[in-house]
Amino acid sequence: MKKMKVYSAACFACFLLAIPVNAQNIEKEFEDFEKQQQTEFEEFKNKADAEFETFLRETWEKYDAFAPVPAPVRPEPPKPVVFDKTKPALPPVAIKPGGLKVPDVAAPGVGEKVPVDIKRPDLPAIVDKPAPGVYVPGKPYTPVLVEAPVVKPGSMVRRTPIEFYGTSFEVATDVIDGLSLSGNSEGKVADAWKGLCKMDYEQLVKDCMTLKQEKNLSDWAYLLFTKQIGKQLYGENRKNEIVFLQMFLLNKSGYKVRLCKIDDELKLMIATAGTVYGTPYLTMSGNKYYVFEPTPGSSMGIYTYRQDFANAKNLVSLNIESLPAFAMQEQDRTLTPSGSTLKVQTVVNKNLIDFYYDYPKCDVVVHYKTPMSEELRTALYPQLKAAIAGKSQKDAANLLLNFVQTSFQYMTDGEQFGYEKPNFPDETFYYPYCDCEDRAMLYSTLVKDLMGLDAILLDYPNHIASAVRFTETIPGDNVVLDDGGEYLICDPTYIGAPIGVCMDQFKNVAPEIIH
Repeated sequence: MKKMKVYSAACFACFLLAIPVNAQNIEKEFEDFEKQQQTEFEEFKNKADAEFETFLRETWEKYDAFAPVPAPVRPEPPKPVVFDKTKPALPPVAIKPGGLKVPDVAAPGVGEKVPVDIKRPDLPAIVDKPAPGVYVPGKPYTPVLVEAPVVKPGSMVRRTPIEFYGTSFEVATDVIDGLSLSGNSEGKVADAWKGLCKMDYEQLVKDCMTLKQEKNLSDWAYLLFTKQIGKQLYGENRKNEIVFLQMFLLNKSGYKVRLCKIDDELKLMIATAGTVYGTPYLTMSGNKYYVFEPTPGSSMGIYTYRQDFANAKNLVSLNIESLPAFAMQEQDRTLTPSGSTLKVQTVVNKNLIDFYYDYPKCDVVVHYKTPMSEELRTALYPQLKAAIAGKSQKDAANLLLNFVQTSFQYMTDGEQFGYEKPNFPDETFYYPYCDCEDRAMLYSTLVKDLMGLDAILLDYPNHIASAVRFTETIPGDNVVLDDGGEYLICDPTYIGAPIGVCMDQFKNVAPEIIH
Protein backbone atom coordinates (compact mmCIF):
# COMPACT_ATOMS: atom_id res chain seq x y z
CA MET A 1 0.00 0.00 0.00
CA LYS A 2 2.87 2.30 0.87
CA LYS A 3 4.56 1.50 -2.45
CA MET A 4 1.31 2.31 -4.26
CA LYS A 5 1.14 5.76 -2.61
CA VAL A 6 4.75 6.52 -3.53
CA TYR A 7 4.07 5.44 -7.12
CA SER A 8 0.95 7.58 -7.34
CA ALA A 9 2.76 10.60 -5.94
CA ALA A 10 5.56 10.14 -8.45
CA CYS A 11 3.07 9.94 -11.35
CA PHE A 12 1.28 13.06 -10.15
CA ALA A 13 4.60 14.92 -9.89
CA CYS A 14 5.49 13.89 -13.44
CA PHE A 15 2.06 15.11 -14.58
CA LEU A 16 2.62 18.49 -12.96
CA LEU A 17 6.05 18.78 -14.55
CA ALA A 18 4.56 17.93 -17.95
CA ILE A 19 1.93 20.68 -17.84
CA PRO A 20 4.28 23.59 -18.65
CA VAL A 21 5.90 21.55 -21.39
CA ASN A 22 2.51 20.73 -22.97
CA ALA A 23 1.38 24.35 -22.62
CA GLN A 24 4.54 25.53 -24.33
CA ASN A 25 4.01 23.00 -27.11
CA ILE A 26 0.41 24.12 -27.62
CA GLU A 27 1.46 27.78 -27.67
CA LYS A 28 4.22 27.04 -30.17
CA GLU A 29 1.85 25.05 -32.37
CA PHE A 30 -0.61 27.95 -32.34
CA GLU A 31 2.13 30.42 -33.27
CA ASP A 32 3.28 28.14 -36.07
CA PHE A 33 -0.32 27.85 -37.28
CA GLU A 34 -0.71 31.65 -37.28
CA LYS A 35 2.53 32.07 -39.22
CA GLN A 36 1.43 29.47 -41.74
CA GLN A 37 -1.95 31.17 -42.19
CA GLN A 38 -0.27 34.56 -42.62
CA THR A 39 2.20 33.10 -45.14
CA GLU A 40 -0.60 31.52 -47.16
CA PHE A 41 -2.58 34.76 -47.07
CA GLU A 42 0.45 36.76 -48.25
CA GLU A 43 1.06 34.30 -51.07
CA PHE A 44 -2.59 34.50 -52.12
CA LYS A 45 -2.57 38.31 -51.92
CA ASN A 46 0.68 38.62 -53.84
CA LYS A 47 -0.61 36.30 -56.55
CA ALA A 48 -3.82 38.33 -56.95
CA ASP A 49 -1.83 41.58 -57.03
CA ALA A 50 0.57 40.22 -59.67
CA GLU A 51 -2.23 38.88 -61.87
CA PHE A 52 -4.05 42.18 -61.74
CA GLU A 53 -0.86 44.04 -62.61
CA THR A 54 -0.68 41.92 -65.76
CA PHE A 55 -4.23 42.90 -66.74
CA LEU A 56 -3.44 46.58 -66.15
CA ARG A 57 -0.25 46.40 -68.23
CA GLU A 58 -1.89 44.79 -71.26
CA THR A 59 -3.31 47.05 -73.96
CA TRP A 60 -6.76 48.16 -72.84
CA GLU A 61 -9.52 47.28 -75.26
CA LYS A 62 -12.12 49.67 -76.60
CA TYR A 63 -15.83 49.14 -75.88
CA ASP A 64 -18.78 51.25 -76.87
CA ALA A 65 -20.69 52.43 -73.83
CA PHE A 66 -24.43 52.02 -73.63
CA ALA A 67 -26.42 55.21 -73.52
CA PRO A 68 -27.53 56.33 -70.05
CA VAL A 69 -30.85 55.00 -68.81
CA PRO A 70 -32.95 58.15 -68.37
CA ALA A 71 -34.33 58.76 -64.91
CA PRO A 72 -38.07 58.13 -64.71
CA VAL A 73 -39.85 61.39 -65.33
CA ARG A 74 -43.20 61.72 -63.64
CA PRO A 75 -45.30 64.47 -65.28
CA GLU A 76 -46.65 65.74 -61.98
CA PRO A 77 -49.40 68.33 -61.82
CA PRO A 78 -47.97 71.86 -61.63
CA LYS A 79 -50.17 72.52 -58.61
CA PRO A 80 -51.63 70.21 -55.96
CA VAL A 81 -55.26 69.16 -56.40
CA VAL A 82 -57.65 70.66 -53.84
CA PHE A 83 -60.47 68.49 -52.48
CA ASP A 84 -63.96 69.89 -53.06
CA LYS A 85 -65.80 69.41 -49.77
CA THR A 86 -69.10 70.53 -51.30
CA LYS A 87 -69.10 67.73 -53.85
CA PRO A 88 -71.38 64.77 -52.95
CA ALA A 89 -69.47 61.73 -51.67
CA LEU A 90 -69.34 58.82 -54.09
CA PRO A 91 -69.53 55.13 -53.12
CA PRO A 92 -66.12 53.64 -52.18
CA VAL A 93 -64.09 52.20 -55.04
CA ALA A 94 -61.97 49.04 -54.83
CA ILE A 95 -58.97 49.49 -57.12
CA LYS A 96 -57.00 46.55 -58.46
CA PRO A 97 -53.23 47.11 -58.24
CA GLY A 98 -50.98 46.79 -61.25
CA GLY A 99 -48.24 44.76 -59.58
CA LEU A 100 -45.27 45.06 -57.25
CA LYS A 101 -42.57 47.50 -58.30
CA VAL A 102 -38.96 46.42 -57.71
CA PRO A 103 -35.64 48.05 -58.72
CA ASP A 104 -34.14 47.17 -62.09
CA VAL A 105 -31.55 44.39 -62.21
CA ALA A 106 -27.97 45.38 -62.91
CA ALA A 107 -27.60 42.96 -65.80
CA PRO A 108 -27.52 43.09 -69.62
CA GLY A 109 -30.63 44.48 -71.23
CA VAL A 110 -32.33 43.20 -74.36
CA GLY A 111 -30.04 43.48 -77.36
CA GLU A 112 -27.00 44.54 -75.34
CA LYS A 113 -23.65 43.26 -76.57
CA VAL A 114 -21.47 41.74 -73.86
CA PRO A 115 -17.69 41.75 -74.53
CA VAL A 116 -16.83 38.16 -75.52
CA ASP A 117 -13.59 37.86 -73.60
CA ILE A 118 -15.20 38.62 -70.25
CA LYS A 119 -18.65 37.11 -70.76
CA ARG A 120 -20.08 34.88 -68.04
CA PRO A 121 -23.32 32.86 -68.05
CA ASP A 122 -26.24 35.09 -67.16
CA LEU A 123 -27.13 35.20 -63.49
CA PRO A 124 -30.42 33.49 -62.57
CA ALA A 125 -33.35 35.88 -62.72
CA ILE A 126 -34.93 34.64 -59.48
CA VAL A 127 -33.45 32.72 -56.60
CA ASP A 128 -34.80 32.19 -53.11
CA LYS A 129 -31.60 33.19 -51.36
CA PRO A 130 -29.13 35.04 -53.55
CA ALA A 131 -25.51 34.11 -52.92
CA PRO A 132 -23.41 36.83 -51.26
CA GLY A 133 -22.20 39.29 -53.87
CA VAL A 134 -25.06 38.47 -56.29
CA TYR A 135 -27.73 41.09 -56.92
CA VAL A 136 -31.30 39.95 -57.63
CA PRO A 137 -34.11 42.52 -58.02
CA GLY A 138 -36.63 42.54 -55.20
CA LYS A 139 -34.30 40.63 -52.87
CA PRO A 140 -31.92 42.03 -50.23
CA TYR A 141 -28.36 42.37 -51.51
CA THR A 142 -25.85 40.59 -49.26
CA PRO A 143 -22.19 41.55 -49.73
CA VAL A 144 -19.34 39.09 -49.46
CA LEU A 145 -17.71 39.40 -46.05
CA VAL A 146 -14.34 41.11 -46.46
CA GLU A 147 -11.96 41.10 -43.52
CA ALA A 148 -9.76 44.08 -42.78
CA PRO A 149 -6.10 43.42 -43.67
CA VAL A 150 -3.63 42.29 -41.03
CA VAL A 151 -1.40 45.19 -40.02
CA LYS A 152 2.28 44.57 -39.47
CA PRO A 153 3.19 45.39 -35.83
CA GLY A 154 5.97 47.62 -34.61
CA SER A 155 5.56 50.73 -36.78
CA MET A 156 4.49 54.21 -35.71
CA VAL A 157 1.22 55.31 -37.29
CA ARG A 158 0.68 58.95 -38.30
CA ARG A 159 -2.88 59.75 -39.24
CA THR A 160 -4.19 62.61 -41.36
CA PRO A 161 -7.56 64.25 -40.58
CA ILE A 162 -9.75 63.94 -43.71
CA GLU A 163 -12.56 66.50 -43.79
CA PHE A 164 -15.69 64.77 -45.09
CA TYR A 165 -19.08 66.51 -44.98
CA GLY A 166 -18.10 68.69 -42.06
CA THR A 167 -16.62 65.77 -40.14
CA SER A 168 -12.99 64.88 -39.46
CA PHE A 169 -12.02 61.25 -40.18
CA GLU A 170 -8.44 60.24 -39.34
CA VAL A 171 -6.65 57.93 -41.76
CA ALA A 172 -3.05 56.64 -42.00
CA THR A 173 -1.94 58.19 -45.29
CA ASP A 174 1.89 57.98 -45.16
CA VAL A 175 2.13 55.35 -47.91
CA ILE A 176 0.08 57.39 -50.40
CA ASP A 177 1.38 60.88 -49.64
CA GLY A 178 3.90 60.60 -52.48
CA LEU A 179 1.66 58.84 -54.99
CA SER A 180 2.22 60.23 -58.47
CA LEU A 181 1.22 59.08 -61.94
CA SER A 182 3.44 60.53 -64.66
CA GLY A 183 0.81 59.50 -67.20
CA ASN A 184 -2.28 57.38 -67.70
CA SER A 185 -0.84 54.79 -70.10
CA GLU A 186 -1.29 51.12 -69.26
CA GLY A 187 2.34 50.84 -68.18
CA LYS A 188 2.19 53.88 -65.88
CA VAL A 189 -1.00 52.63 -64.21
CA ALA A 190 0.45 49.12 -63.79
CA ASP A 191 3.67 50.55 -62.30
CA ALA A 192 1.66 52.59 -59.79
CA TRP A 193 -0.32 49.50 -58.78
CA LYS A 194 2.84 47.42 -58.40
CA GLY A 195 4.60 50.11 -56.40
CA LEU A 196 1.72 50.66 -54.00
CA CYS A 197 1.20 46.91 -53.49
CA LYS A 198 4.82 46.60 -52.31
CA MET A 199 4.29 49.23 -49.61
CA ASP A 200 2.72 48.78 -46.16
CA TYR A 201 -0.73 49.93 -47.23
CA GLU A 202 -2.60 47.59 -44.86
CA GLN A 203 -3.05 50.21 -42.12
CA LEU A 204 -4.55 52.66 -44.62
CA VAL A 205 -7.10 50.12 -45.88
CA LYS A 206 -7.89 48.95 -42.35
CA ASP A 207 -8.47 52.55 -41.21
CA CYS A 208 -10.86 53.12 -44.13
CA MET A 209 -12.80 49.91 -43.53
CA THR A 210 -12.96 50.54 -39.78
CA LEU A 211 -14.30 54.06 -40.35
CA LYS A 212 -16.87 52.70 -42.80
CA GLN A 213 -18.24 50.43 -40.08
CA GLU A 214 -17.91 52.80 -37.13
CA LYS A 215 -19.33 55.83 -38.95
CA ASN A 216 -22.13 53.91 -40.72
CA LEU A 217 -20.89 54.85 -44.18
CA SER A 218 -23.05 53.34 -46.90
CA ASP A 219 -21.28 51.99 -49.97
CA TRP A 220 -21.84 55.26 -51.83
CA ALA A 221 -20.59 57.26 -48.86
CA TYR A 222 -17.49 55.05 -48.78
CA LEU A 223 -16.99 55.64 -52.49
CA LEU A 224 -17.13 59.41 -51.95
CA PHE A 225 -14.85 59.12 -48.92
CA THR A 226 -12.09 57.47 -50.98
CA LYS A 227 -12.40 60.34 -53.46
CA GLN A 228 -12.15 62.91 -50.66
CA ILE A 229 -8.91 61.34 -49.41
CA GLY A 230 -7.37 61.85 -52.85
CA LYS A 231 -8.75 65.39 -53.23
CA GLN A 232 -7.35 66.47 -49.87
CA LEU A 233 -3.93 64.87 -50.39
CA TYR A 234 -3.34 65.77 -54.03
CA GLY A 235 -5.66 68.68 -54.83
CA GLU A 236 -8.67 68.63 -57.16
CA ASN A 237 -6.61 69.05 -60.35
CA ARG A 238 -4.62 65.80 -59.99
CA LYS A 239 -7.52 63.70 -61.23
CA ASN A 240 -5.40 60.72 -62.33
CA GLU A 241 -4.04 60.21 -58.81
CA ILE A 242 -7.48 60.64 -57.23
CA VAL A 243 -9.13 58.10 -59.54
CA PHE A 244 -6.27 55.61 -59.20
CA LEU A 245 -6.38 55.87 -55.40
CA GLN A 246 -10.13 55.28 -55.44
CA MET A 247 -9.67 52.16 -57.55
CA PHE A 248 -6.92 50.85 -55.26
CA LEU A 249 -8.77 51.45 -51.99
CA LEU A 250 -12.12 50.17 -53.25
CA ASN A 251 -10.62 47.05 -54.85
CA LYS A 252 -8.67 46.31 -51.68
CA SER A 253 -11.91 46.80 -49.73
CA GLY A 254 -13.60 44.16 -51.88
CA TYR A 255 -15.63 46.31 -54.31
CA LYS A 256 -16.08 45.71 -58.03
CA VAL A 257 -14.69 48.89 -59.54
CA ARG A 258 -12.29 49.36 -62.43
CA LEU A 259 -10.34 52.04 -64.25
CA CYS A 260 -11.06 53.14 -67.79
CA LYS A 261 -9.98 55.83 -70.22
CA ILE A 262 -12.47 58.12 -71.93
CA ASP A 263 -11.09 60.77 -74.29
CA ASP A 264 -7.65 59.90 -72.85
CA GLU A 265 -8.85 60.82 -69.35
CA LEU A 266 -8.63 58.29 -66.51
CA LYS A 267 -12.06 57.51 -65.05
CA LEU A 268 -13.53 55.17 -62.46
CA MET A 269 -16.31 52.69 -63.27
CA ILE A 270 -18.40 51.08 -60.54
CA ALA A 271 -20.58 47.97 -60.59
CA THR A 272 -23.74 48.71 -58.63
CA ALA A 273 -26.60 46.71 -57.15
CA GLY A 274 -29.34 48.67 -58.90
CA THR A 275 -29.64 51.22 -61.68
CA VAL A 276 -27.81 54.55 -61.76
CA TYR A 277 -29.85 56.77 -64.05
CA GLY A 278 -28.39 59.27 -66.48
CA THR A 279 -24.94 57.62 -66.57
CA PRO A 280 -23.18 55.73 -69.42
CA TYR A 281 -22.20 52.14 -68.65
CA LEU A 282 -20.62 48.92 -69.88
CA THR A 283 -21.97 45.45 -69.22
CA MET A 284 -19.29 43.04 -68.02
CA SER A 285 -19.59 39.64 -66.39
CA GLY A 286 -23.32 40.13 -65.90
CA ASN A 287 -22.90 43.48 -64.11
CA LYS A 288 -23.38 47.05 -65.27
CA TYR A 289 -20.32 49.21 -64.67
CA TYR A 290 -21.35 52.86 -64.55
CA VAL A 291 -18.93 55.69 -65.25
CA PHE A 292 -18.42 57.55 -61.98
CA GLU A 293 -18.84 61.30 -62.51
CA PRO A 294 -18.87 61.25 -66.33
CA THR A 295 -17.74 64.36 -68.20
CA PRO A 296 -20.73 65.92 -70.02
CA GLY A 297 -20.49 65.46 -73.77
CA SER A 298 -17.63 62.95 -73.54
CA SER A 299 -17.09 60.13 -76.03
CA MET A 300 -18.98 56.86 -75.68
CA GLY A 301 -15.79 54.95 -76.49
CA ILE A 302 -14.38 53.40 -73.30
CA TYR A 303 -10.98 51.72 -72.99
CA THR A 304 -10.51 49.26 -70.15
CA TYR A 305 -8.81 45.98 -69.19
CA ARG A 306 -10.32 42.52 -69.48
CA GLN A 307 -10.52 41.34 -65.86
CA ASP A 308 -11.48 42.69 -62.44
CA PHE A 309 -9.22 42.47 -59.42
CA ALA A 310 -9.60 38.88 -58.15
CA ASN A 311 -10.43 39.83 -54.55
CA ALA A 312 -13.13 42.34 -55.54
CA LYS A 313 -16.43 40.45 -55.01
CA ASN A 314 -18.97 43.07 -53.93
CA LEU A 315 -21.22 45.38 -55.90
CA VAL A 316 -21.65 48.95 -54.72
CA SER A 317 -25.05 48.97 -53.04
CA LEU A 318 -27.17 52.09 -53.48
CA ASN A 319 -29.22 51.37 -50.36
CA ILE A 320 -28.71 53.29 -47.12
CA GLU A 321 -29.36 50.94 -44.21
CA SER A 322 -28.18 53.35 -41.50
CA LEU A 323 -27.21 57.01 -41.68
CA PRO A 324 -23.61 58.22 -41.66
CA ALA A 325 -22.37 59.71 -38.39
CA PHE A 326 -21.58 63.22 -39.59
CA ALA A 327 -20.96 66.12 -37.23
CA MET A 328 -24.12 68.12 -36.58
CA GLN A 329 -24.81 71.38 -38.41
CA GLU A 330 -28.32 72.28 -37.31
CA GLN A 331 -30.98 73.67 -39.61
CA ASP A 332 -34.23 74.48 -37.79
CA ARG A 333 -37.73 74.81 -39.21
CA THR A 334 -41.22 75.44 -37.85
CA LEU A 335 -44.20 73.73 -39.51
CA THR A 336 -47.82 74.74 -38.97
CA PRO A 337 -50.60 72.63 -40.57
CA SER A 338 -53.73 74.40 -41.79
CA GLY A 339 -56.76 74.55 -39.49
CA SER A 340 -54.80 73.34 -36.48
CA THR A 341 -53.21 74.81 -33.36
CA LEU A 342 -50.32 72.38 -33.80
CA LYS A 343 -46.86 73.91 -34.25
CA VAL A 344 -44.05 71.49 -34.99
CA GLN A 345 -40.38 72.35 -34.49
CA THR A 346 -37.92 70.29 -36.54
CA VAL A 347 -34.16 70.08 -37.00
CA VAL A 348 -32.02 68.48 -39.69
CA ASN A 349 -28.28 68.10 -40.23
CA LYS A 350 -27.01 70.27 -43.11
CA ASN A 351 -23.99 67.96 -43.50
CA LEU A 352 -26.34 65.04 -44.14
CA ILE A 353 -28.34 67.15 -46.63
CA ASP A 354 -25.12 67.94 -48.53
CA PHE A 355 -24.34 64.22 -48.71
CA TYR A 356 -27.82 63.46 -50.06
CA TYR A 357 -27.36 66.14 -52.71
CA ASP A 358 -24.35 64.21 -54.04
CA TYR A 359 -26.27 60.94 -54.26
CA PRO A 360 -26.74 59.46 -57.74
CA LYS A 361 -30.08 59.30 -59.52
CA CYS A 362 -31.56 55.97 -58.47
CA ASP A 363 -34.91 54.25 -57.87
CA VAL A 364 -37.44 55.97 -55.62
CA VAL A 365 -37.44 52.78 -53.50
CA VAL A 366 -33.93 53.67 -52.30
CA HIS A 367 -35.19 57.00 -50.95
CA TYR A 368 -38.28 55.40 -49.43
CA LYS A 369 -36.30 52.74 -47.55
CA THR A 370 -33.73 55.18 -46.16
CA PRO A 371 -34.36 55.84 -42.44
CA MET A 372 -35.09 59.24 -41.01
CA SER A 373 -32.21 60.72 -39.03
CA GLU A 374 -32.22 60.35 -35.26
CA GLU A 375 -31.97 64.14 -34.89
CA LEU A 376 -35.15 64.68 -36.89
CA ARG A 377 -37.00 61.81 -35.22
CA THR A 378 -36.07 63.11 -31.77
CA ALA A 379 -37.45 66.56 -32.60
CA LEU A 380 -40.49 65.56 -34.66
CA TYR A 381 -41.95 62.37 -33.23
CA PRO A 382 -42.71 63.39 -29.63
CA GLN A 383 -44.74 66.35 -30.89
CA LEU A 384 -46.76 64.26 -33.33
CA LYS A 385 -47.20 61.42 -30.83
CA ALA A 386 -48.67 63.87 -28.34
CA ALA A 387 -51.02 65.25 -31.01
CA ILE A 388 -52.49 61.83 -31.91
CA ALA A 389 -52.51 60.39 -28.39
CA GLY A 390 -55.89 58.93 -27.42
CA LYS A 391 -57.36 59.33 -30.90
CA SER A 392 -58.93 56.58 -33.01
CA GLN A 393 -56.97 55.27 -35.98
CA LYS A 394 -59.21 57.28 -38.30
CA ASP A 395 -58.73 60.57 -36.44
CA ALA A 396 -54.99 60.04 -35.91
CA ALA A 397 -54.44 59.17 -39.58
CA ASN A 398 -56.44 62.23 -40.67
CA LEU A 399 -54.41 64.48 -38.37
CA LEU A 400 -51.13 63.17 -39.83
CA LEU A 401 -52.55 63.47 -43.35
CA ASN A 402 -53.50 67.11 -42.81
CA PHE A 403 -50.04 67.75 -41.37
CA VAL A 404 -48.33 66.47 -44.54
CA GLN A 405 -50.91 68.02 -46.91
CA THR A 406 -50.74 71.55 -45.54
CA SER A 407 -47.43 72.06 -43.69
CA PHE A 408 -45.29 71.93 -46.84
CA GLN A 409 -45.37 74.08 -49.98
CA TYR A 410 -45.82 72.18 -53.24
CA MET A 411 -43.51 72.45 -56.23
CA THR A 412 -42.43 69.91 -58.85
CA ASP A 413 -38.84 68.68 -58.97
CA GLY A 414 -38.39 70.24 -62.38
CA GLU A 415 -39.27 73.67 -61.02
CA GLN A 416 -37.21 73.37 -57.83
CA PHE A 417 -34.14 71.42 -59.01
CA GLY A 418 -34.33 71.31 -62.78
CA TYR A 419 -34.53 67.50 -62.81
CA GLU A 420 -36.41 64.61 -61.20
CA LYS A 421 -35.23 64.26 -57.60
CA PRO A 422 -37.08 62.22 -54.98
CA ASN A 423 -36.33 63.42 -51.47
CA PHE A 424 -34.68 61.42 -48.75
CA PRO A 425 -36.77 61.79 -45.54
CA ASP A 426 -34.71 64.62 -44.00
CA GLU A 427 -34.63 66.57 -47.27
CA THR A 428 -38.39 67.15 -47.16
CA PHE A 429 -37.81 69.10 -43.92
CA TYR A 430 -34.95 71.12 -45.43
CA TYR A 431 -35.93 72.25 -48.92
CA PRO A 432 -38.68 74.88 -49.18
CA TYR A 433 -40.83 72.75 -51.49
CA CYS A 434 -41.75 69.12 -52.08
CA ASP A 435 -43.89 67.16 -54.53
CA CYS A 436 -46.30 64.20 -54.44
CA GLU A 437 -43.72 61.40 -54.08
CA ASP A 438 -41.96 63.20 -51.21
CA ARG A 439 -45.26 63.68 -49.38
CA ALA A 440 -46.38 60.08 -49.97
CA MET A 441 -43.09 58.67 -48.67
CA LEU A 442 -43.22 60.92 -45.59
CA TYR A 443 -46.84 60.08 -44.77
CA SER A 444 -46.28 56.34 -45.11
CA THR A 445 -43.25 56.60 -42.83
CA LEU A 446 -45.16 58.56 -40.18
CA VAL A 447 -48.04 56.09 -40.18
CA LYS A 448 -45.67 53.14 -39.83
CA ASP A 449 -43.57 54.69 -37.07
CA LEU A 450 -46.22 56.54 -35.05
CA MET A 451 -49.26 54.30 -35.50
CA GLY A 452 -47.63 50.92 -36.07
CA LEU A 453 -49.67 50.30 -39.22
CA ASP A 454 -48.50 48.90 -42.54
CA ALA A 455 -48.39 51.37 -45.42
CA ILE A 456 -47.54 51.24 -49.11
CA LEU A 457 -46.97 53.65 -51.97
CA LEU A 458 -49.26 53.72 -55.01
CA ASP A 459 -47.24 54.56 -58.11
CA TYR A 460 -49.51 55.92 -60.86
CA PRO A 461 -48.20 56.99 -64.29
CA ASN A 462 -48.01 60.62 -63.17
CA HIS A 463 -48.60 60.59 -59.44
CA ILE A 464 -47.68 58.82 -56.17
CA ALA A 465 -50.05 58.43 -53.22
CA SER A 466 -50.11 56.40 -49.99
CA ALA A 467 -52.36 53.63 -48.76
CA VAL A 468 -52.68 52.27 -45.21
CA ARG A 469 -53.81 48.91 -43.84
CA PHE A 470 -55.96 49.85 -40.86
CA THR A 471 -57.02 47.37 -38.20
CA GLU A 472 -60.23 49.35 -37.60
CA THR A 473 -63.04 49.20 -40.17
CA ILE A 474 -62.94 52.47 -42.11
CA PRO A 475 -64.93 52.81 -45.36
CA GLY A 476 -63.39 54.48 -48.39
CA ASP A 477 -61.52 53.99 -51.66
CA ASN A 478 -59.07 51.13 -51.27
CA VAL A 479 -56.57 48.83 -52.93
CA VAL A 480 -56.68 45.06 -52.29
CA LEU A 481 -53.40 43.19 -52.72
CA ASP A 482 -53.00 39.57 -53.82
CA ASP A 483 -52.72 38.41 -50.21
CA GLY A 484 -56.15 39.89 -49.45
CA GLY A 485 -54.77 42.86 -47.55
CA GLU A 486 -57.00 45.92 -47.91
CA TYR A 487 -55.23 49.29 -47.94
CA LEU A 488 -57.20 52.51 -47.63
CA ILE A 489 -56.01 55.26 -49.98
CA CYS A 490 -54.56 58.31 -48.23
CA ASP A 491 -53.34 61.02 -50.60
CA PRO A 492 -51.02 63.68 -49.08
CA THR A 493 -51.19 65.76 -52.29
CA TYR A 494 -55.01 65.84 -52.45
CA ILE A 495 -55.24 68.93 -50.26
CA GLY A 496 -58.09 68.79 -47.75
CA ALA A 497 -59.15 65.24 -48.68
CA PRO A 498 -59.61 62.89 -45.71
CA ILE A 499 -58.35 59.31 -45.66
CA GLY A 500 -60.19 56.94 -47.98
CA VAL A 501 -60.58 59.42 -50.85
CA CYS A 502 -58.85 58.88 -54.18
CA MET A 503 -58.45 61.62 -56.79
CA ASP A 504 -61.17 61.25 -59.41
CA GLN A 505 -58.73 60.79 -62.29
CA PHE A 506 -57.12 57.76 -60.59
CA LYS A 507 -60.22 55.86 -59.49
CA ASN A 508 -59.99 53.59 -62.54
CA VAL A 509 -56.18 53.43 -62.78
CA ALA A 510 -54.26 50.39 -61.50
CA PRO A 511 -51.17 51.68 -59.66
CA GLU A 512 -47.94 49.76 -59.14
CA ILE A 513 -47.22 48.95 -55.52
CA ILE A 514 -44.07 50.08 -53.71
CA HIS A 515 -43.87 48.26 -50.39
